[in-house]
Amino acid sequence: MSNQEQTKIVKSLSCVYEECGYNFTTEDPHYYHEETDVSYCSEGCYEAEAEMDISVKKNIKNKGTGAGGSNTNKNGLPYEELTDLNNCFTTIEKDKYSSKIKFNDYEKILTRTKQSNLFKCMKKYIDENIKKAHGCKNPDECYIDENIKTIFIIEKKFQQVSGSVCEKIQTPDFKLWQYNRTFPEFNIVYIYCLSEWFKNNCEAEIEYLKYKKIPFYWGNSNTYKDDIINFIINYK
Repeated sequence: MSNQEQTKIVKSLSCVYEECGYNFTTEDPHYYHEETDVSYCSEGCYEAEAEMDISVKKNIKNKGTGAGGSNTNKNGLPYEELTDLNNCFTTIEKDKYSSKIKFNDYEKILTRTKQSNLFKCMKKYIDENIKKAHGCKNPDECYIDENIKTIFIIEKKFQQVSGSVCEKIQTPDFKLWQYNRTFPEFNIVYIYCLSEWFKNNCEAEIEYLKYKKIPFYWGNSNTYKDDIINFIINYK
């Protein structure tokens, strides 16, 4: 047996497809999706998740009504794109995983990244002893202020029809705990961008976010982008 084979590290993994969650190791047959840097127990689970994502987007597009739906339909864009801050800053420099940006009318320089690229551009700061957790792998949008060692993570939740989705905004405590352990040198600020549906259908959860001082903004507000940028720029 070669030295390389003797030192090979076997990692425990869990299928990221929410309907599966099967536990396996890097030694077992599995499917690795390089673009998002996540693993599935099989290519079938990856295809099932992709099919589900297409179905959800198609369903939302065809509804045409519901809280927050008018802006989405009028612009013809998914909620994540509709609320993206990409038209609110100037890019100073860019690499494979992140960009150095300045928000319009501000001089502060921030690092912008999203999805699994957060872990790639911040690799040197990661505590490798911390296992990855479900729901903490692909932030919708992320801004890093290296001067004050703070990572602003924006999670976007869109809903127009009834369903058991209020529980999705009950988890900021865990996510803060997980991200703070993963990036121990940085302060984590977790921000929710919510569609109007949550305002009238998840009142207890909204009250909880206020109680825990978790910042949240209504993505369909005319001042959403200005409000969230002001919060990030003036955070101390």
